[in-house]
Amino acid sequence: MKYLRFMKNMYIMFYKICFRAVYTFFCLVRKTDSNKMIIALYRTDHLDDNLRLIYEEVRRQEPDIKIHLVQGVNKMNLKLFKEIIALADARYLILDDYYLPVYLVKQRKSLKVIQLWHAAGALKKFGHSTVGTKFGPSQSYINLVPVHSNYNFVYISAKKFVKYYAEAFYMDPNRIFALGIPRTDLLTDEKHTTKIRNNMYSTYPFLKNKDIVNILMAPTYRANGSYLESQLDVVKSIMHLSRLVGSNRRIIFKAHPYMDPSSVEKLKNCSNVFVAERQGINEWMLVADAFITDYSSSIFEFALLEKPMAHFVPDLAEYKNNRGFYAEMEEMSDAAIIQDLPKLSAWINVRKTNEYFDSNRMIAYNFDHIDNVTARIVRHFLSTDK
Repeated sequence: MKYLRFMKNMYIMFYKICFRAVYTFFCLVRKTDSNKMIIALYRTDHLDDNLRLIYEEVRRQEPDIKIHLVQGVNKMNLKLFKEIIALADARYLILDDYYLPVYLVKQRKSLKVIQLWHAAGALKKFGHSTVGTKFGPSQSYINLVPVHSNYNFVYISAKKFVKYYAEAFYMDPNRIFALGIPRTDLLTDEKHTTKIRNNMYSTYPFLKNKDIVNILMAPTYRANGSYLESQLDVVKSIMHLSRLVGSNRRIIFKAHPYMDPSSVEKLKNCSNVFVAERQGINEWMLVADAFITDYSSSIFEFALLEKPMAHFVPDLAEYKNNRGFYAEMEEMSDAAIIQDLPKLSAWINVRKTNEYFDSNRMIAYNFDHIDNVTARIVRHFLSTDK
């Protein structure tokens, strides 16, 4: 085992030296193109949510900027060299998740790396905050590959979370700005919400049936293997749940992008479960009557709609021990906290269509800005040199 770890570390060191050399060479032979922007896709193969909104807003504010989409590989192989060559003369790099190439180099001073991050609030720990936990990387790996480094701008939902993001990204808190999360515009801007709802009802006519209560379920991804966060089988739990809920309830299941597709496929055998394979989670939120997740920050965004919501967390103690939270769930969220299937089915069975839930405290706690966020962020990074 020690020999394999040694060989792996040697490979990383050699790869990193070569990678940096290629980046440095192309930085020397290419001038920075002040109108070149790269948007790195990681969790999906297409523009969605934050990245799509930023793309559209940049087009509006600075139409001369040339935007290049890159599908993040995040594996130390030959394909990654293609990404770093493209990055060498870029002025802007837009991220909303992990992106390996920028952690392996000493970036060009003219490059602005903008981390939008895909999560609102600060519930489950991530990044450097998880070093030493079962879920997180080891300190020795961080020394070799300083993940979440080289960010010039990080945008988050509220100022009170700056300290958590500064810890997670191991960075200067003065480079973290509480200007909001772009995709909240999808939930608060009437132009967006009307268009999305009309499109959803047209695409999925079954949503028009007002006799059916639609419960959106979107659990977070649970790492396994040596990074095990929890032994809970989410798919098996939902299959059991489908037999406990009333006939006028429909579970709309939105899988996390990292979930095993073959596992999710089993849910299609449940007559009252619809597997949402298209459209983003925010689109589905707008047509759902209630929402269930576990440790996903999507609960904070759903709060903006003031509809019933719940955390289904039968593995709460295990998850907390293996990964951890920045604060107690009750402090961050006003959603019901449920730890067994009978109670969850009972919660689902009393839900109604068009039901109101007072989430104002939760909104105020997790967001400093919820309107015109995308435009505010784009104006900020286009006009600020740091």
